[in-house]
Amino acid sequence: MPNRSGRARHLTLVPDIPTLTDGPARFDDEYVDGFEVPAGIVQLTLDVTLSSGFPAAWRRIRVRSDLLLPEFHAMIQAAMGWGGRDHYLITTHAGSSAHTFCTPSMLAVGEVGQLGSHVRIDTLLSSPGDTIQYRYDHWVHVIRVQSVDTDVDDLRPACLDGDQVCPPEVGFEQLAANPRPKEESRETTIEAASLRLRHAWRSRSPEAESAAASPAVATLFRRVLEQPVPHLLDLLPRCELTIESSVDLPVARVAMAKVAWFLQLVGNRGVRLTDDGRLPPPVVEAVRDNLDWGIGWVGSSVRESDHHQATDLREAVRSLGLVRVLKGTLVCTKAGSLLADDSIGLWHHCAARLPLGKQDYELDSGTLYLVALAASASAEQRDAMVVQTMNALGWGGGECNAFDTQKLAHPTVAFLDLIGAHGPLFYLGGGGTDSPSWARRFARDALRTVK
Repeated sequence: MPNRSGRARHLTLVPDIPTLTDGPARFDDEYVDGFEVPAGIVQLTLDVTLSSGFPAAWRRIRVRSDLLLPEFHAMIQAAMGWGGRDHYLITTHAGSSAHTFCTPSMLAVGEVGQLGSHVRIDTLLSSPGDTIQYRYDHWVHVIRVQSVDTDVDDLRPACLDGDQVCPPEVGFEQLAANPRPKEESRETTIEAASLRLRHAWRSRSPEAESAAASPAVATLFRRVLEQPVPHLLDLLPRCELTIESSVDLPVARVAMAKVAWFLQLVGNRGVRLTDDGRLPPPVVEAVRDNLDWGIGWVGSSVRESDHHQATDLREAVRSLGLVRVLKGTLVCTKAGSLLADDSIGLWHHCAARLPLGKQDYELDSGTLYLVALAASASAEQRDAMVVQTMNALGWGGGECNAFDTQKLAHPTVAFLDLIGAHGPLFYLGGGGTDSPSWARRFARDALRTVK
């Protein structure tokens, strides 16, 4: 029900999340989601050794760390001189468990693994000594990180060292009948591999570019599998996810004003909550009087239950890890205390923790609302994209509508509305066109940041 500002009240608009028993069918991606993906790009120097060769062919190559596995496959093919067929198995070990990534064609013939189409190589190889196994046909390679270089002035792939050529692409039983290629000098092997590597790099599609730049978008693509999501693909190029963050202090102060003020209010002494865990009336009154709510604050009541803004503020700072409840008192966490007077740090902290929510449907829908905001999508474009993608993911049995998806994204939507990122017309059907200029940057930072 809208209030006098024309904006619907969150607590009446968003009831308890409905039970969604028809979750999306997906491969298990917890392993990938649990790895820390570097937000920036570094250079990985890798030793690639054909372990089943005789004598073993090997290459030392330098590649960019944001390669998706299909791109990485192309780099290994070029470096080693293989034929470049589109199938591979990449296996990595975490403790006692092995995890395998492969192509759709490999899954179709019965291989067990996860699709690697939107997985960055630095989720698997990020530190010196990290090792994976790469299999192409019958040929097994061991790939090990030799070093990591933060100098990214030249991101072109290169072969730095190596020796020997790979055997013919036949099975072991046919190898005896197929003579090995003529041996090359070591210098020729390295030069030829570098030339093939330079020719192997191809410009990326918007889908691949977005998946490489944004771990959140990559997760969506892994979960959506082969379902078509053309509205999402139309908006992603407009997000400009390859642009680095450039927030300045005046912008950060405006965007984080309410969050910073609340942290300063909690301070070192904390805020004693009511018996039902809400803000006490004097604090609600301070929230009303000291923060800019426009004409959205209705009535003279100072009970939190009558004002969704106070509830949204309390729940948001807690979800963001800035405050916690200790024996009935709301107190700042270490992060909250450090960031209360650091608007730029607070901007990056909040962006890094979006989308908000504990359930997958909250995270998926929240990510899509961030995409819409980063792309400055209209209300019609936003709703069409979010509904189509959430249905492709299988939420709600594939029958979600715009009202459903906004409810599912409530933790993220409420926070964006709280800080003013949506603009005043959001609940009147507006999209991102009336949002402040900084909102796109904030949404883009949220999509690019490692969770």
